[in-house]
Amino acid sequence: AAGLPLPQRIHAHGWLLFEENKMSKSRGNIVRAETIVDVLGADALRYFLLREVVFGQDGSFSFDALVQRYNADLANGLGNLASRTLTMITRYFRGEVPYPSRTSSRKPADDAVAQTAATLITEYNSLFEDHQFSRALEAAWGLVASVDKYIVENEPWALGEKQDEESRARLATVLYTCAEALRIVTALAHPVIPEATTKIWAQLGLGELKKYPLQELRWGQLHLGTKLGKIEPVFPRADKSAVERMQRIEDEGRTAAAPETRTASPEAPPAVATQAAAPPQASATAPDGKISIDDFARVELRVGQVKFAEKVKGADKLLRLEVDLGTEVRQVVAGIAEAYAPEMLIGRKVVIVVNLAPRKLRGLESNGMIVAASPEGGKPVLCSFLEDVPVGTRLK
Repeated sequence: AAGLPLPQRIHAHGWLLFEENKMSKSRGNIVRAETIVDVLGADALRYFLLREVVFGQDGSFSFDALVQRYNADLANGLGNLASRTLTMITRYFRGEVPYPSRTSSRKPADDAVAQTAATLITEYNSLFEDHQFSRALEAAWGLVASVDKYIVENEPWALGEKQDEESRARLATVLYTCAEALRIVTALAHPVIPEATTKIWAQLGLGELKKYPLQELRWGQLHLGTKLGKIEPVFPRADKSAVERMQRIEDEGRTAAAPETRTASPEAPPAVATQAAAPPQASATAPDGKISIDDFARVELRVGQVKFAEKVKGADKLLRLEVDLGTEVRQVVAGIAEAYAPEMLIGRKVVIVVNLAPRKLRGLESNGMIVAASPEGGKPVLCSFLEDVPVGTRLK
């Protein structure tokens, strides 16, 4: 009737469920975006919705899932990569992007990272144009995982302790490769997590990201000798208290809104007159010490592979481990030094509790716990498998 042309395409998203249930006022399970933004920031919410929910299909949301995705991809993934890379450049090259060697110190692994990044740029843009945001982000974080593995295999911290020319050249190549990969992921992820990527871009010493032409993004554009900005954490890890805080904010909001609802509809009977009283909530632990299957399901056990191990100075029982979980590499401090020499653990597969809140031991942050048996009066014995199990596999 208006004489306007009909739209060629209409974009529609699916339903967003809360723990597999529809959100509604009557159920009392509506979650406000402001609650999440106040606790974890807008970037965390944007990333979760675009990474976790396939565009156009229904998706499920929960505070636990949000925090797990935040820690796995943002804190332990991109945030950790930025922190490790930029801190080492600051330590070993006085905060300036090093000159990578173009001769003998180059290895196939360096070119493999560059090729992965080049492929990602093309694939990412294509997926975004097709509104496949989840797959695009999965591909981008695949590069993050590749660089994490590259760091573990090339051990820049060990190269940094050596003073010979070949080691310095190799260290420069490794850290330039990491920084350039970080730059590319940061640029690609900017539309999804603009606040964090703007900070990382500035820490890379690259000015304003919003003015960067993404269509010109290529490998090798990070200028040698670029002076880094001030290095600061971008995604601090969130623990269980973040979930509890968001739940508390929502509960308080619903309680505050309840009197207004009754006043607006005086003829409506009180909710308590039509609903049975809720049964008392069961305690987490039964009197006999047994827990429910739901309690056990909250413990996330996964197979990891030790990539690096060293003794903790001043602690006879502690080892610092770097454990590959398939999608990320975690630092874990374990009290197994009396039973295992560091070199014995390299390449060994272990069981790790991955959703424990981080804690500091002797000044080192431990992000997880290695599972071991503790014979009475004996030394700890690591759990292992009779058959080969892929890294990252969850134990159930």
